[in-house]
Amino acid sequence: MDWLTANLGTITVGLVVAAVIALIVVNILRKRKKGQTTCGCGCADCPMKNKCGEK
Repeated sequence: MDWLTANLGTITVGLVVAAVIALIVVNILRKRKKGQTTCGCGCADCPMKNKCGEK
């Protein structure tokens, strides 16, 4: 129990960071499922526009 109380701040920050990363991944997957780009820009001027969405 002493270890838990001594490291509570680190554990809390780690959980918050993990939650933020999980939300980012979920957002990217939802956009990909809808067919939207995940880079935040249009594909017209993108040098990788022919590769976008390939698996």
